[in-house]
Amino acid sequence: MVLSSLLSHVGYIRLRGSAGTNVTGITCDSREVKAGDMFVCLEGFRQDGHLFAGEALEKGASVVVMEEGNREAGRLEKQFSGSGRRQTEAALLLVASTRRAFSPLAAAFYGYPLRSMTSVAVTGTKGKTTTAYMLRGILEAAGHKTGLIGTNGAFLGKEKLSLSHTTPEAHELQRILREMKDSGCTHVVMEVSSQGIKTERVADLHFQCGIFTNLSPDHIGPGEHESFEDYLYQKSRLFLNCDTGIVNRDDRWAGEVTARASCRLLTYGLSEGDFRAEDMARYKDSRMLGCEYRLRRAVPGSGGDGETVFLPLPGEYNVRNSLAAIAAAERLGVPVRTAAEALRGVRVPGRMEVVSGNNHLWVIVDYAHNEDSMENLLKTLKAYEPRRLICVFGCGGNRSRLRRTGMGRAAGAWADISVVTEDNSRYEPLGEILSFIEEGIRETGGEYVVVPDRREAIGYAVRHGKVGDIIAIIGKGHEEYQETKGLRTPFSDREEALRALSTYK
Repeated sequence: MVLSSLLSHVGYIRLRGSAGTNVTGITCDSREVKAGDMFVCLEGFRQDGHLFAGEALEKGASVVVMEEGNREAGRLEKQFSGSGRRQTEAALLLVASTRRAFSPLAAAFYGYPLRSMTSVAVTGTKGKTTTAYMLRGILEAAGHKTGLIGTNGAFLGKEKLSLSHTTPEAHELQRILREMKDSGCTHVVMEVSSQGIKTERVADLHFQCGIFTNLSPDHIGPGEHESFEDYLYQKSRLFLNCDTGIVNRDDRWAGEVTARASCRLLTYGLSEGDFRAEDMARYKDSRMLGCEYRLRRAVPGSGGDGETVFLPLPGEYNVRNSLAAIAAAERLGVPVRTAAEALRGVRVPGRMEVVSGNNHLWVIVDYAHNEDSMENLLKTLKAYEPRRLICVFGCGGNRSRLRRTGMGRAAGAWADISVVTEDNSRYEPLGEILSFIEEGIRETGGEYVVVPDRREAIGYAVRHGKVGDIIAIIGKGHEEYQETKGLRTPFSDREEALRALSTYK
């Protein structure tokens, strides 16, 4: 692809070099650069990509995109504007913001794949993954080949691609969308994180539907959001790029998140909204914890009013997630009855996933990793009246310390026994993390034991579990690694639970 064909899609300040330069790839990671690539210099929390422009050129990058005013950009421009060798080897593109330019450049390079697919974006503090899985299952049941991008990875049919972020960097995102389009996908469901919006990874993308699940303080701190106000604002930006916004009316922040929305809005909730759930009942057997409800529509005579919806997932928040998925599917032309049938078989790895119900000892794996989500999960499980609720959890390193005491308080208040252990300590001392969790539990007077090794902690919980107990293994969910001091080693809560069950039960 010739550089000139990309320049018409992005605002730029100056070009040093030829607009006829050939571009064969695009990336923001200097380690990935191959001959002919466009290298876009992004300033990150820990490193500034401008520092690697020279390395990218040495590897054969044909175009380097930099921000005017950056010191490294100024140095490099002198080489391009003089009589040095850089002038004939490559091109330098100067822009006001490389973050803002990256997404349209990547989209243009891959031929704007999303424009020829029907797309839905899901944002919110909790419930993004479950809602996205539910909607994908509904769309597939309706005969639409549907791609999925989110926390658990990217899925093209049965093929899974690992991702570095819930919402990938622009070049990775556009490449995946291109693969989905080329593989025959007609629909895409995408989790859109607040960081994905803030860092412009989805800049200029337009969605047929945008879903808002809920909002609570999270991801606030160094390298994330400087305040809750910024977190809320970034979430709200999604609804400037949708045809229809589908909003959880039960959430206290729904009005503020959609205050600037330029799209049509539909609402859902347990008692109010365009899509409502009535007569909710819990269901429990040796294989699952679930619930069912009756769907009510606000518009008289609209299809699906009174339809019974059964979910093999427990909790009011999963009812809300299903309402959001049903509402989005209905907007895309899928009958409510088709949606209800599809939801009967929904399974979300690492989200209220029942690993085993053998001998009526339920072992559940979930991704809850802050106080609010943990409290919701434990309250939900407590409502199923277990003999005891045993909770295995830790808290990640290099995150807010308030999260740790908060999770400790939630466990102490709702679990009968807490097993405190490691969970991606990253670069922090594990003992320090555990001490903050203990502080939170002690505030409640809850019973707990500390077992630092997570494998041993899971074994301890299963070994002490009895008939009628529910064991909730919380925090890692779908993850298949343990991260310590920059090293990721294979680890799966689900596999460890199964191993413990086979050993002790």
